[in-house]
This record gives sequence, structure tokens and C-alpha cells, in this order.
Amino acid sequence: LNFDGIIEQADFQKEIIDAFAAWEIVADIKFQSVADAPNVDIRLGWANIDGRSGVLGDATLPSSGPLESVVIRFDQQEDWFTGGDATLPKIDFSYVATHEIGHGIGLLHSDVASSLMADNYDETILGLTVDDVAAATEMYGASNLEQVNVFRFFRPDTGGHLFTTADLERESLQNQASFREEGVGFEGLAITNTNIEFSTPVYRFFNKALGSHFYTSNENEKNVVMDFDVFNYEGISFRALTVDTAATEPVYRFFNLESGGHFYTIDENEKNVVMEIDSFRFEGVEFYAYLNFVEF
Repeated sequence: LNFDGIIEQADFQKEIIDAFAAWEIVADIKFQSVADAPNVDIRLGWANIDGRSGVLGDATLPSSGPLESVVIRFDQQEDWFTGGDATLPKIDFSYVATHEIGHGIGLLHSDVASSLMADNYDETILGLTVDDVAAATEMYGASNLEQVNVFRFFRPDTGGHLFTTADLERESLQNQASFREEGVGFEGLAITNTNIEFSTPVYRFFNKALGSHFYTSNENEKNVVMDFDVFNYEGISFRALTVDTAATEPVYRFFNLESGGHFYTIDENEKNVVMEIDSFRFEGVEFYAYLNFVEF
């Protein structure tokens, strides 16, 4: 009843998720994607608003009470652009999605003309500005995420990976011929981020028989592995999330049937490649982490 069309295109869906993530990164608020239903807090869709070059989108909020049953509509007649920063006459969908979601979380238009939440579309604005961040954090508080680089090292002789957030350990591994650095695997949360909703510690074990490392975010699995003499418990490596929010991506786990070790990846393409290798058994999502670190 609220929309003239469903947003089914993958590129538009991705930009909507990225727009939610932009607000999630800077403010103490989290968004989860759920199946569409009339009682969803924020719903988004296409609408025939007023044709091209008029109103790009709009957001309808309750007149009072909690921010729920918010409806965000995008004019499907606009010359939309996805995949980067648009130049006129095309309209940057990411810009408009971020703007309308800003209204969806309760922000009004800004009096600062150079802000993304100003009332006029400006193709020169490429993302959230200081004014936008200030408005969101005034309402929700600043994001308390302390993200850390989780570096990934490959050990060719065992076929396993080692993840570390510690600078000293990273420097030591860089000087060892048995390890090959593969850069930042993903972004985790600092060990001290214990007050983040849905966060969980990721435990690290060393397999003395294989010479490889094992990671788990499952408390029961951790307790079981603690009883195996072949594993040395090395403590909490970093923290991650137990739910998938707008700003996170799943980290997948595989079991190597030949070596007995485990393989972890946040890269969807890498995951799909490994899925086709008979010697690897897919064990699902181990936890959720951040693919990119965003600063404003």
C-alpha cells in the first residue's frame, strides 16, 4: 500500500545497506535487515512521486512515539546512478538513500548548506559531513566501536592462517620465512569493547600437532577445545559480532579434511572458490566483522 514497486535490484540494495552502515559507523545505533512486513521499523521502496527532477525521495515518520513504521520512498522516475559518485544530470542513489535514512532515524533538514542533510541535493557532497555526524551523535550518542585491524598471515607448510591484531606479533611474523602476510583480513573490535551490544570474544588456540591456529566465538566449543591436550589456549584474539548489522559482513569457516586445520574468510569470492574444493568442508558463519574501516 505504501509503494509502487519493490527495490529488487542488487546494486540499489547494496547502496541502501551501505547507507545504513554510514550512520551505524558514526552513531550508537545498529540496523539489521529483516523480511519486509508492515510492522518493520524502516521500510523502503519505489514510488511514483512527481516524475523526473522533482522530489527525489521522502520519508514518513510517526507524529509521536517511537521511530517505527517509518516509510522511505524513492521516485522511480529519476535518472538514478549507482556504483560511485554521480555527476549531473544523473542522481546519486547512495546520497539520497543516506539522506532519507537520516530522516528515518529522526534527523531534520540541516541549516548547513554543505551538509548531506541539507534540504537541497548537492552532487558535490560525497558522504556524511561533520554537521551530519554531530546531529546523529547528539540524538544517539557517538559510536563506541573501537575497530582494530585483524591481519591475516598464511603458513604454506600447514596451509593454515594466523590472525593477529598485535603490532609486535605482526612485526615478528613479518620476519619469519614460514609466514606470508596477506594484509588486513577484516576489522574486528578491540578486546576492551565489552559493552558493545551483540559483541563476542573470539578465542585463539594453537594446535601443537598441526602447527596451526584455531579460532572460535562459540563459548561451548571453546570449553570443549580447552580439554584437548593438543591445543594450547592463547586467550582472546579480538572481539566480533554475533549478528549481521548494516556495517558488518559474515566471516566464514571451513574445515580442511586433509590437514585437519581451519580456514576463515570474509571475502565472498574467496568463500565461493573454497566451496568448490572437495578437501574443504563448509562450517557456516563463525562471526560477523567489518570489511572496511570508515572515518569521518
